[in-house]
Amino acid sequence: MKITSVVFHPLLMASYLSAVLFREAPELFPRIVPQIIPQFVLVIFITTALMPALSIFLLRSFSYISNLELTKRQERLRPFIFIAFYYAASSYLFAEKLQMGPVFMTVMIGVSVLIALLLVITTWFKISIHATATWSGVGFVSALVITMGVNLGWYFYGLIIAAGLTSTSRLFLGYHQPKEVWTGAILGFIYSFLTIVIFL
Repeated sequence: MKITSVVFHPLLMASYLSAVLFREAPELFPRIVPQIIPQFVLVIFITTALMPALSIFLLRSFSYISNLELTKRQERLRPFIFIAFYYAASSYLFAEKLQMGPVFMTVMIGVSVLIALLLVITTWFKISIHATATWSGVGFVSALVITMGVNLGWYFYGLIIAAGLTSTSRLFLGYHQPKEVWTGAILGFIYSFLTIVIFL
């Protein structure tokens, strides 16, 4: 269960989704030729996972947070501010410098807004970020399948299974209560699904 939480860490979801969508639905990204997909996914990983992770490690080194899992609700504010900044900066980079298509930008901006929303929620409620992130991925992909006919094959079902396992792992490890996981899952799915449906 610990491995599941690490493999499907919220910071990695953007990289996973990008890799799958670039591979299985390249028609959504006309500016990205197949030859540069690995490099592009690497850029996404650096800006949305590696840099935020390094910031969290620094906060731990200076004792601003007590652990890397951010299990204490009151310690989540600073890390969330860093993560929100990196996602917002990434969205600007992809929009202004690389001129990505509407699907990619809708997802990136949608995630940036979701992080800001989670920052507000976490000031009074310890919502499960793992559940929110994984089910947000399911919501985005489900909306793309329904509204745009995207066919991801077994990746789609694998994502649902991964979201279920990740949510279960948070309960099994004792990091969250059921209501915290269910709230994260419902918020992540509904928000992301509606983001695609409304803005695309």
